[in-house]
Amino acid sequence: RALEEVLTKVNESILVHVWNKLSHSYPVKVGSRVAYGVLADRHCPKAYHSNAPKPGLLRTFHPTDELAKYSNVYFIETSEPFKSAASFDARHACAIESAALANPTKNIVVLLATWGDFTDFEQLHVPDIVPLRRYRNVFFRRLALDQLAEDSGIGQILKEKELYKREDGAAYLSELLRLAVLFRYGGIYLDLDVITLKPLDFENPNFFGIETVYFAGSSVMGMDRSDFGHSFAYSCLRDFQFFHKKDQVDNGSIVVTYKLLQACNVNFVQDILTEGCGNRLKVYPRHVFHPFDSNTVSMLFDPDRVQEVKDVIADSFTVHLRHQNSQNIQSPKKAETGYNMIARKYCPNVYANNREHL
Repeated sequence: RALEEVLTKVNESILVHVWNKLSHSYPVKVGSRVAYGVLADRHCPKAYHSNAPKPGLLRTFHPTDELAKYSNVYFIETSEPFKSAASFDARHACAIESAALANPTKNIVVLLATWGDFTDFEQLHVPDIVPLRRYRNVFFRRLALDQLAEDSGIGQILKEKELYKREDGAAYLSELLRLAVLFRYGGIYLDLDVITLKPLDFENPNFFGIETVYFAGSSVMGMDRSDFGHSFAYSCLRDFQFFHKKDQVDNGSIVVTYKLLQACNVNFVQDILTEGCGNRLKVYPRHVFHPFDSNTVSMLFDPDRVQEVKDVIADSFTVHLRHQNSQNIQSPKKAETGYNMIARKYCPNVYANNREHL
């Protein structure tokens, strides 16, 4: 109706002054049904189609998205701001499929972080999109960094030029964005190197897992969108700027651990296992989410240690592959390994397509 009113109003006009000083910050996408787009398409089509942004290939995730109403499981891909393309390998796809398979009643939302729309398929490398889209609970969305910066107050860090010069920039950005997404929407966050073995249904929506002797992990965690979870996520974001000055990629884990110690009034994360933290949050022992550490994750790819892997993950809900330590380790092509055993069962479609690339 608004479009019709505007077009009717300018129908008798000789020209239209668009007041660039006031309207320059409102980009118009090709095909969008707004008055400027209709007029430009009619009166200066060549200039309009060659300069106006094309419609994005992915829907943008925002507070009014139907999915935002629910407590979702989130994955975040952060390579596009550094490489101008978002890329998923077979292990990433396995992580997504395993989450969808284990949690059929939850939405699995895969967020691709970017400053601008994806307008070219060359910007998206998702070779396993077909097996993933077989799951009706898997959704791919664009995570608009400008919008998230405004919604969660992280604009100062997001816009620092030094961030995009870091060799570990994508991993570092992921640490920040996961906290921002949980602050804004609540739900569960999983790293793209985390395979889900069991339904992620926990009595307390605010949960974390011990990853090392001294630290809780940020690769698997849940926070409620209101009450304590929301305030905890806000507190983490507020303190992230102080840890931001330290040149470490695992700032998310450091901040989360620091805030857990504060919230539970203990000196070590191990103390939370024995003393608890009231009803505000739950911290799980290491084997639940992170059964392997940086020294033992290689056993997942050792044909001689399959039974050992079975024993280690017997009571686990997830398996964190620790991409930084395992990305260059491949399973032997003609031998069974713990990882192959896990992938075949928990991400069967991706496994069938990528047996030799996992």
